[in-house]
Amino acid sequence: MKLCDDLHDLSDDFMQFLQQLGVECCKITGSKLMPPRGAGRLSRDALCALQDQLARHDLTLGVFLLPQGKDTQYWQTRFGRPEREQEIEDVCATIMTCGECGVPVVEWTWSIIDVWGSESGPVARGGAISRQYDYDKIKDIPPEPGYAVDADTMWERLEWFLRRIVPAAEAAGVKLAMHIQDPPQTPCLKGEARIISDFEGMKRLIELVDSPVNGLNLCQGSLAEQQGADVLEIVRYFLERDRIFHVHFRNVRGTCPLFDEVFIDEGDVDMVAAMQLYHEFGYQYAIMPDHWPRLTGDTPLGHASRAYAHGYIKALMQAVGAKPRGRQPR
Repeated sequence: MKLCDDLHDLSDDFMQFLQQLGVECCKITGSKLMPPRGAGRLSRDALCALQDQLARHDLTLGVFLLPQGKDTQYWQTRFGRPEREQEIEDVCATIMTCGECGVPVVEWTWSIIDVWGSESGPVARGGAISRQYDYDKIKDIPPEPGYAVDADTMWERLEWFLRRIVPAAEAAGVKLAMHIQDPPQTPCLKGEARIISDFEGMKRLIELVDSPVNGLNLCQGSLAEQQGADVLEIVRYFLERDRIFHVHFRNVRGTCPLFDEVFIDEGDVDMVAAMQLYHEFGYQYAIMPDHWPRLTGDTPLGHASRAYAHGYIKALMQAVGAKPRGRQPR
């Protein structure tokens, strides 16, 4: 497995910081390379320029996240509108560019409102600021006009999309990693059916178009938020089928309808046992912290908070024999 982090900043200083932590590869949110709003097709020149910059810091690009959010690359596809015909061409061209440039994993999401409904507060150890979700506070908020969609319709639209991007990914030689929905397991959130938010939805996704490139970004936090989920057994299920291509290695306390995102070492999931599973099955893709609580006095980019999470992950990797990156030769 490869220690990874999100390129929230594209400066050389930030990349050097990641190199100092022992990070090996990075994830980029596609919108950062596709101004002004993350629509259209990824430029090969922009991607290559980023890879060259990363290489100067002994880093590689391990994950490209297709642009998310309103009016980005495949926004109209979520609504099943005619514009999706052009959007799917743009998405497939972007996947092909990633393959040509050696990016191994393309991540994607499937939601209209995305991550929504939580608030930040002093809910982690020592009053560290982190995210809390309480469904009772937001369950009666009505949807935006036109945003409401039932489960059958959402599955129909997703299948249309998946049946086109999977062949593109096979041809490009890249893996597709779908980030499971967060918050999960809410039948309807602001009018939108949450269809990839439990074990059955995750299984249905990979079975819908059964291909070795069709897999998951297994966000352990989103998985742990699912009430009644056996996190380790679900991780094992998808590792056995080689369908995990990206991991958000984070922890939570509680489950839907009420949970807190906490420090990686204080949540409900046995993170040592989880790391042992990834190593046991020879997981070879990116593993990264995500949604870390913010330490007092930290920078806007969360240097200290990231470092804490990375240090914990590296220690677990060493403990199970996964041999994270150490000091580089001169």
